[in-house]
Amino acid sequence: MTELKQTLTIEEQELMQNPIDRWGQEWRKFMQTHYPEEIHALQENQKWELIPRQIDKEAWKMWELLRKQYAVKNPRPTTFLEIAEWEKKRTLIIEHEIMEQIVLQIRG
Repeated sequence: MTELKQTLTIEEQELMQNPIDRWGQEWRKFMQTHYPEEIHALQENQKWELIPRQIDKEAWKMWELLRKQYAVKNPRPTTFLEIAEWEKKRTLIIEHEIMEQIVLQIRG
């Protein structure tokens, strides 16, 4: 583990303190399904552990930004059923954008 820390930047070391979250797991599934031949090289240079954590960080940052933007463009309704539909639609739109722009990308 000491060798690993020596080869990573301080920012990368901090990222490695976090577990792989939702978006990083989705990226791994994407890679396993579409680019399994790339995984060994990613594992050898520690990217298989680092990239999903970077993706999580980027994705959650984008999640917050898109949530705010959506609320500005589409004010939240007031009735329960309208709010439930608004929340569902917002979530679907945001998740789609995150998957397209961040998760479903080959990295290395």
